[in-house]
Amino acid sequence: MVYLRVTGRALINVHSANAEGAVGNYMALSKMFVIRRRGDQGYEVSEEPVISGNMLKHWHAVSMVEILKSWEYEALCETCKRQVMYRSAFSLEDEFEYIKRCAIEDLHGFLYTPPRERQRGRKQGDSEEREETIRRESLVKFSFLVPVEDQRAEYSSVTFNRVVIDEKGSIPKKEQAMMVMKREHASGVYGLLCSMDLAFAGTSLSNPSRKLPPEDIKKRVAAAISALTNVLSGSLGAAQARSFPIIKVLELVCFVARKPIPNAVHGFYNDYAKETAKIIKASLIQELVGKDDVKVVVVGKQVAEAFREGQVTYEETETAAEAIARIAEVVNGWL
Repeated sequence: MVYLRVTGRALINVHSANAEGAVGNYMALSKMFVIRRRGDQGYEVSEEPVISGNMLKHWHAVSMVEILKSWEYEALCETCKRQVMYRSAFSLEDEFEYIKRCAIEDLHGFLYTPPRERQRGRKQGDSEEREETIRRESLVKFSFLVPVEDQRAEYSSVTFNRVVIDEKGSIPKKEQAMMVMKREHASGVYGLLCSMDLAFAGTSLSNPSRKLPPEDIKKRVAAAISALTNVLSGSLGAAQARSFPIIKVLELVCFVARKPIPNAVHGFYNDYAKETAKIIKASLIQELVGKDDVKVVVVGKQVAEAFREGQVTYEETETAAEAIARIAEVVNGWL
């Protein structure tokens, strides 16, 4: 059984990873109200550019697909292979059949709703049963990436244009000389949070006695963990072709347990590392997990200091990629 929790902070410069659609030729970023604690002054409310958990889930799933394809793993449906992530495009008998067919339906969940004419069923007296909705809860969960409590993010628009010319190098009279588009971009320090209940990979949630072979489960879990490296190195969000996020993970806490364990505190909060260390320590004291059943890997001196003060055993690495690789190594040994 494997339960993974990841929290931390990343500096992201000049990204346009989540937009709300264009008004005319202007593309605005997705924004949401964020509440910050301000000590004796109470709370401060501001509107900030954010990156949705849905966006992060999509790109994590894309990374999973590419990793599994590189391992020549065949249990992927055609839409997921093409990075469509429809979840799900086919009609099967029950949840476990979807799990067997595709690793993404397994890890990222799905909702199959039969077409409306099938939902109505046949005429009264018809013996054929009506097709039912089938769903699976996602084992991989992401919070929004949100500018941290310590400071706001800033954003502004960038102008893009396209010049139309013919084979002679001149601008045709019937063509518009420049196709101008403005798109907002933001920069800031963002907090993140991810939770993966990988203990249920390859296992039917509606009937836990039905499971895939251990080797299938091991590959799917390994791909889910490894895909985090791609996400945290910038493979996330929209407009990557011309606005690939300039990202650097500043701090990270990764912990994995063999038994159920509470979620970490979101990296948005300025005391997230101390609070997360307290959660892990409380779980050990309450014997929710044993000391040999949990592994903690951190990135960042201040994070390491918080765990040292909290008297929680940890391993420190210099980069997020190294931390995730270490967690993957530990999980591989457990499985």
